[in-house]
Amino acid sequence: MAKATAKTTKAPAAKKAAVKAAPAKKTATKAAAPKAAAPKAAKPAEKKAAVKAPAKKAAAPKASKKVTVVFEANCPLATTVSVAGTFNNWAIDKDMLKKDKKTGLWVGKVALDAGCYEYKFVCDGQYWDEGDNKIKNV
Repeated sequence: MAKATAKTTKAPAAKKAAVKAAPAKKTATKAAAPKAAAPKAAKPAEKKAAVKAPAKKAAAPKASKKVTVVFEANCPLATTVSVAGTFNNWAIDKDMLKKDKKTGLWVGKVALDAGCYEYKFVCDGQYWDEGDNKIKNV
């Protein structure tokens, strides 16, 4: 029986040694983990900075804002008036004007980019201004 007891005493000693070795490995991996995590934390910050920089560049095209241009036509007998031009591909029903009851003039506003545009007024969908195209510089 002494042999059995000897085996029993040797087995717990081996387990204790394994248990003592295991915490040493865990502390080694815990110590290594923060070192590896620190460089990973820096990379997302670099990516965020790279993402924010192009956003500022995207704001630059907004510098060419549209300008609201007022068109006025004197067509006292017309029931509808529109403005057709190079800015709307000469569409006669796109940019309609409204009659101002006080002045009797037909007035409309169109948002345009900077540039030079040709246009004409169209009364009742068929009667175009006679003569050369009018020019509007924006």
